[in-house]
Amino acid sequence: MDIDTVPPEDTENPGNDRESEPATMTSAPPPESDTRLGPAASIRCIFGGVLMGLANLVPGISGGTMLLAAGIYALLVGAISDLAAFRVTRRSLVVLVLVVVPALLAIVLFSGVAGRFVLEQRWVAFSLFIGLTLGGVPVLMRSLPPVGFLTVVGCVAGLVAMAFLAFGMEDPGAPEGGGSITGLLVAGFAAGAAMLLPGLSGSYVLLVLGEYVVILTTIDEARAAVSARDWAALVAAGWTVLPVALGVVLGIGTVGVVVRWLLKHARALTMGFLLGLLVGAVFGLWPFRMPVPPQVGTIVRGDLIESVEQAEAVKAKYWPTVGFTPTASQIGGAAALILVGVMISGSIGLLGGRDADDPEEGVRG
Repeated sequence: MDIDTVPPEDTENPGNDRESEPATMTSAPPPESDTRLGPAASIRCIFGGVLMGLANLVPGISGGTMLLAAGIYALLVGAISDLAAFRVTRRSLVVLVLVVVPALLAIVLFSGVAGRFVLEQRWVAFSLFIGLTLGGVPVLMRSLPPVGFLTVVGCVAGLVAMAFLAFGMEDPGAPEGGGSITGLLVAGFAAGAAMLLPGLSGSYVLLVLGEYVVILTTIDEARAAVSARDWAALVAAGWTVLPVALGVVLGIGTVGVVVRWLLKHARALTMGFLLGLLVGAVFGLWPFRMPVPPQVGTIVRGDLIESVEQAEAVKAKYWPTVGFTPTASQIGGAAALILVGVMISGSIGLLGGRDADDPEEGVRG
């Protein structure tokens, strides 16, 4: 019961004539965490899971925003927080299953399409991603408290963090990292943390860290290996997929608890920081770069290419990228795609109605 609704104590008659009432006991209703989900809530969970899975394939579309749009943000964050605190309930488990399973199916089924789109149509994809990212700004803007010093500080800190992440790398988005298990674990953790926050995109984090194409194409290779019963290929793919998956789980579990605390105790600073992250996300999405086959003498993912045969064996998902001068039609097309992305992402943000305007709804304890 809320503190404001607790009835005042009758100081003049402490007994409040309760002795004259029948001494019967009525069973209290079960707590909300133990009640069953209704059919409508279950359908929203499944729908939200599919949307979240698809969102995590597209940099700029926020998985958290999709949860808000489906009206299940509060349910999922509450379930994650319960499990992270070792308060396991049937309701929490059901919510997680209904959201996570459809999300995973969407990722597995469509990862190949998204990966090929970025590889083969990079400037088109990145232009659209810029628009999708900027379209999430109004979602967070509506959630901001009255702008004050802490909000500005948080926003500047978020912008600086994204600028450092983008410009501190020779080519944000290029798969040139070492691909170590630790690196994949960190990338998964960062993506998992981002995908639960409204307005932020987990796949964008993977893109900037240079793991987006690698992970998506590897997931597609794992799916193909299962279909072909090629267990050796599946094990090889697992060395990439499993560390990322573990990192995602840890990231989601951590952020579910941290967000609850931050939005309660430092809301202005936190919301400003999220806004800075979102606006600064476009720093790493310069569209006019293209992948090129590696040459002898270049370094790909930490390995020196010493022969033509070695260069030809490098998969396209690991190719480095170089900048190019866009034509007038490409500049116009990029501008149009950015506008389309803003409209799509902004429209999705409006679907959540009142809940979409207040991401704290899902993290109030």
